Amino acid sequence: MPASINNREDRWRLRLSRVRDLRDQVPNAPALALYQVTLQFQADLSRRFRQTVVSGVPLRDQIDVSALGPELPSLLEVSAQHGPELLRSEARELAKAGEQKWRDILSAFLSSTTRLNPIDDFFARACLQPVAENLQLQMARNEHSIGSVCPLCGGRPQLAVLKPEGEGASRSLICSFCFCEWPFRRVICPWCGEEDKERLPRYSSDDWNYVHVEACETCKHYLKAVDLSINGLAVPLVDEAALAVLDVWATEHGYTKIVRNLIGF
Repeated sequence: MPASINNREDRWRLRLSRVRDLRDQVPNAPALALYQVTLQFQADLSRRFRQTVVSGVPLRDQIDVSALGPELPSLLEVSAQHGPELLRSEARELAKAGEQKWRDILSAFLSSTTRLNPIDDFFARACLQPVAENLQLQMARNEHSIGSVCPLCGGRPQLAVLKPEGEGASRSLICSFCFCEWPFRRVICPWCGEEDKERLPRYSSDDWNYVHVEACETCKHYLKAVDLSINGLAVPLVDEAALAVLDVWATEHGYTKIVRNLIGF
Protein backbone atom coordinates (compact mmCIF):
# COMPACT_ATOMS: atom_id res chain seq x y z
CA MET A 1 0.00 0.00 0.00
CA PRO A 2 1.52 3.35 -0.99
CA ALA A 3 2.79 5.47 1.87
CA SER A 4 0.92 8.72 2.43
CA ILE A 5 2.56 12.00 1.43
CA ASN A 6 2.27 13.14 5.04
CA ASN A 7 4.27 10.11 6.16
CA ARG A 8 7.06 10.94 3.70
CA GLU A 9 7.16 14.58 4.73
CA ASP A 10 7.09 13.67 8.43
CA ARG A 11 10.20 11.56 7.95
CA TRP A 12 12.15 14.48 6.53
CA ARG A 13 10.86 16.94 9.15
CA LEU A 14 11.98 14.58 11.89
CA ARG A 15 15.43 14.14 10.35
CA LEU A 16 15.93 17.88 9.92
CA SER A 17 14.78 18.61 13.46
CA ARG A 18 17.14 15.98 14.85
CA VAL A 19 20.21 17.20 12.96
CA ARG A 20 19.57 20.73 14.24
CA ASP A 21 19.47 19.40 17.80
CA LEU A 22 22.61 17.32 17.39
CA ARG A 23 24.65 20.19 15.95
CA ASP A 24 24.64 21.67 19.44
CA GLN A 25 25.60 18.41 21.13
CA VAL A 26 28.28 16.57 19.17
CA PRO A 27 31.88 17.59 18.31
CA ASN A 28 31.46 17.45 14.53
CA ALA A 29 29.69 20.72 13.70
CA PRO A 30 31.30 21.42 10.26
CA ALA A 31 30.25 18.04 8.83
CA LEU A 32 26.80 18.33 10.37
CA ALA A 33 26.33 21.75 8.76
CA LEU A 34 26.85 20.10 5.36
CA TYR A 35 24.61 17.22 6.39
CA GLN A 36 21.82 19.59 7.39
CA VAL A 37 21.74 21.47 4.09
CA THR A 38 21.98 18.17 2.21
CA LEU A 39 19.00 16.81 4.14
CA GLN A 40 17.05 19.95 3.27
CA PHE A 41 17.90 19.42 -0.42
CA GLN A 42 16.74 15.82 -0.14
CA ALA A 43 13.53 16.78 1.65
CA ASP A 44 12.68 19.26 -1.11
CA LEU A 45 13.50 16.70 -3.78
CA SER A 46 11.34 14.09 -2.06
CA ARG A 47 8.33 16.41 -2.20
CA ARG A 48 8.78 17.05 -5.93
CA PHE A 49 9.39 13.45 -7.04
CA ARG A 50 6.33 11.46 -5.97
CA GLN A 51 6.64 8.72 -8.53
CA THR A 52 4.27 5.77 -8.28
CA VAL A 53 6.02 2.43 -8.04
CA VAL A 54 5.58 -0.06 -10.90
CA SER A 55 4.95 -3.58 -9.64
CA GLY A 56 7.45 -6.19 -10.77
CA VAL A 57 10.10 -3.71 -11.94
CA PRO A 58 13.35 -3.54 -9.92
CA LEU A 59 13.54 -0.39 -7.82
CA ARG A 60 16.74 0.93 -9.39
CA ASP A 61 15.31 0.49 -12.91
CA GLN A 62 12.41 2.79 -12.03
CA ILE A 63 14.57 5.85 -11.38
CA ASP A 64 14.81 8.22 -14.36
CA VAL A 65 18.20 9.92 -14.24
CA SER A 66 17.23 12.23 -17.10
CA ALA A 67 14.54 13.72 -14.86
CA LEU A 68 16.94 14.05 -11.94
CA GLY A 69 19.82 15.60 -13.85
CA PRO A 70 18.41 19.14 -13.66
CA GLU A 71 18.13 18.81 -9.86
CA LEU A 72 21.87 18.49 -9.33
CA PRO A 73 22.85 22.18 -9.70
CA SER A 74 21.11 23.14 -6.45
CA LEU A 75 23.01 20.36 -4.65
CA LEU A 76 26.27 21.52 -6.22
CA GLU A 77 25.54 25.05 -5.05
CA VAL A 78 24.99 24.15 -1.40
CA SER A 79 28.02 21.84 -1.52
CA ALA A 80 30.17 24.67 -2.83
CA GLN A 81 28.96 26.84 0.04
CA HIS A 82 29.01 24.44 2.97
CA GLY A 83 31.33 21.54 2.11
CA PRO A 84 35.02 21.06 2.93
CA GLU A 85 37.53 22.45 0.45
CA LEU A 86 37.79 19.32 -1.72
CA LEU A 87 34.01 19.03 -2.03
CA ARG A 88 33.68 22.74 -2.81
CA SER A 89 36.29 22.48 -5.54
CA GLU A 90 34.73 19.37 -7.10
CA ALA A 91 31.24 20.90 -6.92
CA ARG A 92 32.44 23.94 -8.89
CA GLU A 93 34.14 21.73 -11.50
CA LEU A 94 31.13 19.46 -11.84
CA ALA A 95 28.83 22.47 -12.25
CA LYS A 96 30.88 23.40 -15.33
CA ALA A 97 30.79 19.85 -16.73
CA GLY A 98 27.13 19.94 -17.75
CA GLU A 99 24.06 17.76 -17.49
CA GLN A 100 25.35 14.76 -19.45
CA LYS A 101 28.18 14.34 -16.95
CA TRP A 102 25.66 14.56 -14.09
CA ARG A 103 23.50 11.86 -15.71
CA ASP A 104 26.55 9.64 -16.21
CA ILE A 105 27.35 9.82 -12.48
CA LEU A 106 23.78 8.99 -11.47
CA SER A 107 23.60 6.11 -13.96
CA ALA A 108 26.94 4.71 -12.80
CA PHE A 109 25.74 4.67 -9.21
CA LEU A 110 22.44 2.97 -10.10
CA SER A 111 24.22 0.22 -12.03
CA SER A 112 25.72 -0.95 -8.69
CA THR A 113 28.64 -2.41 -10.67
CA THR A 114 30.64 0.82 -10.93
CA ARG A 115 32.53 2.09 -7.90
CA LEU A 116 32.48 5.88 -7.83
CA ASN A 117 35.04 8.06 -6.14
CA PRO A 118 33.86 9.42 -2.76
CA ILE A 119 32.91 12.85 -4.12
CA ASP A 120 30.79 11.53 -7.00
CA ASP A 121 29.30 8.96 -4.62
CA PHE A 122 28.16 11.78 -2.33
CA PHE A 123 26.47 13.68 -5.16
CA ALA A 124 24.80 10.56 -6.56
CA ARG A 125 23.48 9.31 -3.23
CA ALA A 126 22.27 12.72 -2.14
CA CYS A 127 20.30 13.09 -5.36
CA LEU A 128 18.99 9.52 -5.68
CA GLN A 129 18.17 8.54 -2.09
CA PRO A 130 14.93 10.55 -1.71
CA VAL A 131 13.52 9.10 -4.93
CA ALA A 132 14.57 5.58 -3.94
CA GLU A 133 12.97 5.96 -0.51
CA ASN A 134 9.70 7.18 -2.00
CA LEU A 135 9.62 4.07 -4.19
CA GLN A 136 10.51 1.57 -1.46
CA LEU A 137 7.83 2.97 0.86
CA GLN A 138 5.26 1.80 -1.68
CA MET A 139 6.67 -1.71 -2.13
CA ALA A 140 5.45 -4.86 -0.41
CA ARG A 141 7.62 -6.17 2.42
CA ASN A 142 8.82 -9.73 2.89
CA GLU A 143 8.59 -10.13 6.65
CA HIS A 144 10.73 -13.27 6.45
CA SER A 145 13.69 -11.69 4.65
CA ILE A 146 16.91 -12.66 6.43
CA GLY A 147 19.60 -11.56 3.97
CA SER A 148 22.36 -9.04 4.63
CA VAL A 149 21.52 -6.89 1.61
CA CYS A 150 18.41 -4.78 1.11
CA PRO A 151 15.49 -6.96 -0.02
CA LEU A 152 14.09 -4.10 -2.14
CA CYS A 153 17.08 -2.56 -3.94
CA GLY A 154 20.05 -4.83 -3.19
CA GLY A 155 22.00 -2.14 -1.34
CA ARG A 156 24.37 -2.82 1.54
CA PRO A 157 23.30 -1.84 5.07
CA GLN A 158 24.24 1.59 6.36
CA LEU A 159 23.53 0.90 10.01
CA ALA A 160 21.74 -1.34 12.48
CA VAL A 161 18.85 -0.37 14.74
CA LEU A 162 17.97 -1.97 18.07
CA LYS A 163 14.37 -1.67 19.30
CA PRO A 164 12.77 -2.83 22.55
CA GLU A 165 11.19 -6.26 22.20
CA GLY A 166 10.02 -8.26 25.19
CA GLU A 167 12.81 -8.27 27.75
CA GLY A 168 15.49 -7.56 25.15
CA ALA A 169 15.83 -5.79 21.82
CA SER A 170 15.33 -6.77 18.19
CA ARG A 171 17.84 -5.86 15.50
CA SER A 172 17.17 -4.53 12.02
CA LEU A 173 19.31 -3.10 9.24
CA ILE A 174 18.74 0.10 7.25
CA CYS A 175 19.75 0.25 3.60
CA SER A 176 22.44 2.75 2.61
CA PHE A 177 20.55 3.64 -0.56
CA CYS A 178 16.75 3.45 -0.26
CA PHE A 179 16.55 3.49 3.58
CA CYS A 180 14.48 0.30 3.67
CA GLU A 181 14.56 -1.33 7.10
CA TRP A 182 14.46 -5.10 7.46
CA PRO A 183 14.88 -7.54 10.36
CA PHE A 184 18.26 -9.19 10.95
CA ARG A 185 19.55 -11.59 13.58
CA ARG A 186 21.32 -10.11 16.58
CA VAL A 187 24.50 -12.21 16.65
CA ILE A 188 25.79 -12.35 13.07
CA CYS A 189 28.09 -10.20 10.95
CA PRO A 190 26.23 -8.60 8.01
CA TRP A 191 29.37 -8.76 5.88
CA CYS A 192 30.81 -12.24 6.28
CA GLY A 193 28.17 -14.13 8.28
CA GLU A 194 30.37 -14.77 11.35
CA GLU A 195 28.20 -16.08 14.21
CA ASP A 196 30.73 -16.57 17.00
CA LYS A 197 29.78 -14.04 19.66
CA GLU A 198 33.38 -13.85 20.86
CA ARG A 199 34.43 -12.56 17.43
CA LEU A 200 31.69 -9.92 17.25
CA PRO A 201 32.71 -7.25 19.77
CA ARG A 202 30.76 -4.06 20.43
CA TYR A 203 32.34 -0.73 21.31
CA SER A 204 30.70 2.45 22.54
CA SER A 205 31.55 5.78 24.14
CA ASP A 206 30.56 6.73 27.67
CA ASP A 207 29.27 10.02 26.25
CA TRP A 208 27.11 8.39 23.58
CA ASN A 209 26.16 4.99 24.97
CA TYR A 210 23.10 4.54 22.72
CA VAL A 211 25.26 4.29 19.57
CA HIS A 212 27.90 1.60 19.33
CA VAL A 213 30.25 0.00 16.84
CA GLU A 214 29.34 -3.56 15.85
CA ALA A 215 32.63 -5.06 14.65
CA CYS A 216 33.76 -8.41 13.32
CA GLU A 217 37.19 -9.85 14.07
CA THR A 218 36.90 -12.33 11.21
CA CYS A 219 36.45 -9.92 8.28
CA LYS A 220 37.39 -6.69 10.13
CA HIS A 221 34.26 -4.91 8.91
CA TYR A 222 31.87 -2.91 11.06
CA LEU A 223 28.76 -0.80 11.11
CA LYS A 224 27.22 1.37 13.79
CA ALA A 225 24.05 0.50 15.67
CA VAL A 226 21.58 2.95 17.20
CA ASP A 227 19.87 1.53 20.29
CA LEU A 228 16.38 3.00 20.62
CA SER A 229 15.85 1.08 23.85
CA ILE A 230 18.42 3.43 25.42
CA ASN A 231 17.53 6.65 23.58
CA GLY A 232 14.04 6.72 22.14
CA LEU A 233 14.55 10.26 20.79
CA ALA A 234 17.25 9.18 18.36
CA VAL A 235 16.60 9.27 14.62
CA PRO A 236 18.82 6.37 13.51
CA LEU A 237 19.87 7.72 10.10
CA VAL A 238 20.83 11.10 11.57
CA ASP A 239 22.39 9.93 14.83
CA GLU A 240 24.54 7.41 12.95
CA ALA A 241 25.94 10.15 10.73
CA ALA A 242 26.40 12.61 13.60
CA LEU A 243 28.56 10.38 15.77
CA ALA A 244 31.52 10.25 13.42
CA VAL A 245 33.84 10.03 16.42
CA LEU A 246 33.04 6.31 16.57
CA ASP A 247 33.94 5.86 12.90
CA VAL A 248 37.27 7.58 13.46
CA TRP A 249 37.95 5.23 16.39
CA ALA A 250 36.97 2.13 14.40
CA THR A 251 39.15 3.10 11.45
CA GLU A 252 42.12 3.75 13.71
CA HIS A 253 41.68 0.24 15.14
CA GLY A 254 41.79 -1.45 11.76
CA TYR A 255 38.09 -1.87 10.95
CA THR A 256 36.49 -1.04 7.58
CA LYS A 257 32.93 0.24 7.45
CA ILE A 258 30.52 -1.79 5.32
CA VAL A 259 29.24 1.42 3.67
CA ARG A 260 30.25 4.94 4.62
CA ASN A 261 27.40 7.30 5.39
CA LEU A 262 26.44 10.20 3.18
CA ILE A 263 28.95 12.63 4.68
CA GLY A 264 31.82 10.20 4.30
CA PHE A 265 32.22 8.56 7.72
